[in-house]
Amino acid sequence: MMNETSAQKSPSPVLTMGDIARPGPVIPPDAPGERLFTFFHARPELMLVAVVDADNVPVGLVERQAFFLRVSGKFGHALFNRRPVALLMDDSPVMIEADVSSSDFTALTLMSQPSDLLRGYIVTRGGRYLGTGSALDLITASHSHAVASAASLKEAAEDLRRANRKILRDKLFIDTIVENIPSALLVRSLRHGHLVLVNRAAEAMTGCRRDLLVERDVEDVFTPDEIGHLLVSRFAGGGQGVIEKVLCDHTGAKRAISTRQVTIADERGAPRWELCVADDVTEQRNAQHQVELLAHYDPLTGLANRALFSSRLEAACAAGSTATLLCIDLDYFKTVNDVYGHAAGDSLLRLVSERLRACSRPGDLVARLGGDEFAIIWPDVPAQAELTTRAREIVETVSRPYIIDGHHIVIGASVGSALYPRDAEASETLLQYADIALYRAKSLGRNGFQFFDQELRDEIQTRARLGSELRGAIAGNGLTLHFQPLYSMPGNRLSACEALVRWHHPTQGMIPPDQFVGLAEENGLIHDLGEWVLRAACTEAACWPAQVRVAVNVSPIQLRNPRFIRIVEDALAQSGRPPERLEIEITENIFVQNSATNREILQRLGRIGCSIVLDDFGTGYSSLGYLRSFQFQKIKIDRSFVQELPERGAAGIIRAIISLAQSMDIPITAEGVETQDQWTHLNDLGCNQVQGFLLGRPQPAESIRQAILTHA
Repeated sequence: MMNETSAQKSPSPVLTMGDIARPGPVIPPDAPGERLFTFFHARPELMLVAVVDADNVPVGLVERQAFFLRVSGKFGHALFNRRPVALLMDDSPVMIEADVSSSDFTALTLMSQPSDLLRGYIVTRGGRYLGTGSALDLITASHSHAVASAASLKEAAEDLRRANRKILRDKLFIDTIVENIPSALLVRSLRHGHLVLVNRAAEAMTGCRRDLLVERDVEDVFTPDEIGHLLVSRFAGGGQGVIEKVLCDHTGAKRAISTRQVTIADERGAPRWELCVADDVTEQRNAQHQVELLAHYDPLTGLANRALFSSRLEAACAAGSTATLLCIDLDYFKTVNDVYGHAAGDSLLRLVSERLRACSRPGDLVARLGGDEFAIIWPDVPAQAELTTRAREIVETVSRPYIIDGHHIVIGASVGSALYPRDAEASETLLQYADIALYRAKSLGRNGFQFFDQELRDEIQTRARLGSELRGAIAGNGLTLHFQPLYSMPGNRLSACEALVRWHHPTQGMIPPDQFVGLAEENGLIHDLGEWVLRAACTEAACWPAQVRVAVNVSPIQLRNPRFIRIVEDALAQSGRPPERLEIEITENIFVQNSATNREILQRLGRIGCSIVLDDFGTGYSSLGYLRSFQFQKIKIDRSFVQELPERGAAGIIRAIISLAQSMDIPITAEGVETQDQWTHLNDLGCNQVQGFLLGRPQPAESIRQAILTHA
């Protein structure tokens, strides 16, 4: 037992977040994404990579599973591996100072949003990076600390042995120390075989007075499923390890009890007493269970989350058997959120989850990957007919109407699948192929399903090859510009030319832009391609007459480039072309995402002096708010309306657009004019400018120069 000196020892130090911080590699935000692949592939155990600035201040966090899921999407590796880490990281990670106790942080974490718990955290000291950690690290550290506490208890037991005579003489010391220990303590004499000490905590835990425990046999007092039976029977069972069981307390409530038995020797070293120490760890186990639920299950739907899904998919592929992966995306879910609100959207997601469970069999894993993205893992590969039937059942089940808050809501579902090991032998590749099949299903009209097949595999290989060849064409001399003239009405005076990129492939000949511009947007080459077009167009137009402008199409993705404004300024400066003779053509969907940021970039272009043209008006996300909040220098009516002239419906739409533009003093250009009748109708409606095969097809630079001299 303890002597006075031992009793005065300070308690064990508080376990802080700095103690359990896990040092790891860091990466700057401007590093290319491919460095993350190097980190994660070189260290399979690495779960988190902190993103820090030049002052070692954390600015973001990259989580292994989320990173691989993101880059495993359609052409994800090619799209993201050359992007800066800043675009791939979680830019609002959970951060905690090193001197905060782990117990305080665990309590705060359990009260926080589930998504914060799952994202991992960054430990800082004085605001600078120290290390990272996760919920599992918290649990592991708490367990280690508990084990260390048990070791301290054993050391205290040694002190107890050395001080046994004094403690036996001093009953007050026993009452003060032993009675107030929060752990339940029972001591049995090895000489007499009966209990010699039962503290207050043991009485409370067993619900039995100590005199009954000392005087009576345990079988007469407790049933085998009660806590008291466990505490006393440990002496008969022997052993020095930790035992944890869930048993009933005296009220019948289930409690998790952790017990440890320690043998205490006398002054000669012979075994003298047996000490049983018990702690009620129910709350800790409940908290641990909640952490595990949050770490593996989606709190909104109760389905498996990304982490559990990735683990199961990897395990299924590693097992070497067969598996079927289905990726499911809800059609028109964004419309539900926009029209009925996010609460209705959440209710819809829960109902969809219930229907997906109903379509599943025992052994299937149904997961929500985030947003309106779901996935199902079948532990087998059914025959093609059954596969088709089950996929169709999912589409039809999810597509049935929903009633939410009295609203009749109809959505659809697109499903893509891939088979292991027929289609892919790695989980990441399997997920990528299923995702590709999903997007093919969407492109074919949505609310359907598509299996990954040889055609899709060939398409991937073709697009990968074209992407590599396009990169070489941009760097070399494989691209040229053609220019299509635009004529002012009614005099047909050439007033502008639209620059259109052409790729003359060495073996396939001329490849139209609709076959490689989209590819460039997918693999990140659009920035290099767009810069080349802008510089080449400004250089060619430098010698044109002052009244002839050059128009250049700009992809919404180009506006995400922080260098875009500088690229425009450099192209104008190097060519010597005044900014007011450059027209930047954008489409309406540029405002769908990051509209405030994109609007600011367009306003900066306007301040430079460039003209901003709204292209393909009426076919995308048209909004009078865009026209009101941003002053466009021109609006181009999409060719689909012009092609239907002189039909009454098309004429009415064009008349409305022209009237709207005239009321706002914005010039109008009509695209796709191919007949004299179309030209006449547009002229009668008051159109300012036309473009189309009737007046001029896209021409090489040499030909357009001659056309400018003739018509300008």
